[in-house]
Amino acid sequence: MEKARGLAIRRLMTRAVGKLLAVESATTQAEVAVLDAEGRVLACRGGQSGQHHSETLLPLVDAVLSESETDWDALTAVAVSVGPGAFTSLRIGVATVKGLCFGDERPVLAVPTLEALAWSACDSIPGDSLNCALIPVLDARRGEVYAAAYRRGQPSDSGWHRILAPSVFRAQELKQALPEGGCLVGEGASVVAGELESQCPGRFDGAAGAALRPQAKAVGQLGWRAWAAGEQIPASRLVPHYIRRAEAEVKRTQQRFE
Repeated sequence: MEKARGLAIRRLMTRAVGKLLAVESATTQAEVAVLDAEGRVLACRGGQSGQHHSETLLPLVDAVLSESETDWDALTAVAVSVGPGAFTSLRIGVATVKGLCFGDERPVLAVPTLEALAWSACDSIPGDSLNCALIPVLDARRGEVYAAAYRRGQPSDSGWHRILAPSVFRAQELKQALPEGGCLVGEGASVVAGELESQCPGRFDGAAGAALRPQAKAVGQLGWRAWAAGEQIPASRLVPHYIRRAEAEVKRTQQRFE
């Protein structure tokens, strides 16, 4: 599986040159990495869980650039996880990347967080668990999760195809959207796994990947794929993908969550 993914990455990155900075800040633990043009990690650093991203992201960027002996001018682009995820964390990550790239017009690659989480799971969970739908889930609070679903494709292609678009789900809604079940990966598994197991025993596996989080390595590799597809954007167009409004806005406007 890993060999096939590596071949796919190299095939898709034929247009890529230089190195890529990858930033993941959608959860409580930020992570930053530098990848070469083959998708290999040259340096990777993570912050402490619970540390405020506004205090950790720039030092992490400096650390990985130094460790990988990479000058800022050697970076082809910057990839960043854009959500869904924790509202404040996403805002800080996106704002940091915009600030870094805006001045010199360095291109940016927006990577969906749930896709990065699914990609991260491919390296971390048993192969048997990847034979069913892969369901990345992040805690959206109020008993809900951000979720999407992917299914493995043919060995000759890039590996995974999305079968459920990212949205906000309760356990019952996720069961209806994916009646065949699948493997839950990410912190949101603990939110919905119990109810799913009680309602449809054996169909949803919430144990194999519950501790996983999206990794900067995955953000970078998916960023290179986006680069090869010509999906780079200027920093001025980079925005977080929240899916729904922040709770603070809901309280201010007295409107319901979307």
